[in-house]
Amino acid sequence: MTLGIAIKVRYLAVLKGLSDAPEKKVDLKGKTLADLMARLNRSESDKLKSRLFANGVIRPDVITFINDVESSLIGGMRAELKEGDEVTFLPSVHGG
Repeated sequence: MTLGIAIKVRYLAVLKGLSDAPEKKVDLKGKTLADLMARLNRSESDKLKSRLFANGVIRPDVITFINDVESSLIGGMRAELKEGDEVTFLPSVHGG
């Protein structure tokens, strides 16, 4: 039986205002970034999901960091998460 892990999730820029909590602890039964994304796609508000995801996949203009390292450098969606990790989402396109 998997007990799961606790991950800290942070939303920055426009995502911060679309979330009910810009920083939160998420209990995750899986262990990869893909598992976390699936969990967020099920649990976040529609307004946040519409900016974070396109067709169930994270939008290409949203940069994802795991413990301040861009996720594509450490395995992308296959990157393994562990208890206490921090995952941050930052949209790269901003209004001016």
